[in-house]
Amino acid sequence: MIYGFAYLGMVLAISAGWFLLAVLKKPDFIEKPLNEMKNKIRPFLNPKDD
Repeated sequence: MIYGFAYLGMVLAISAGWFLLAVLKKPDFIEKPLNEMKNKIRPFLNPKDD
């Protein structure tokens, strides 16, 4: 019985974490480095051959 509650708590915690990361607006100290990192790796992910 206790393992069922532990499993449910783990699933709810992971779901809440994904919700916070995916849905809610991120603060600037998280959003700014993410945007900079995306801009740095974008040429490697989608190279444009001219």
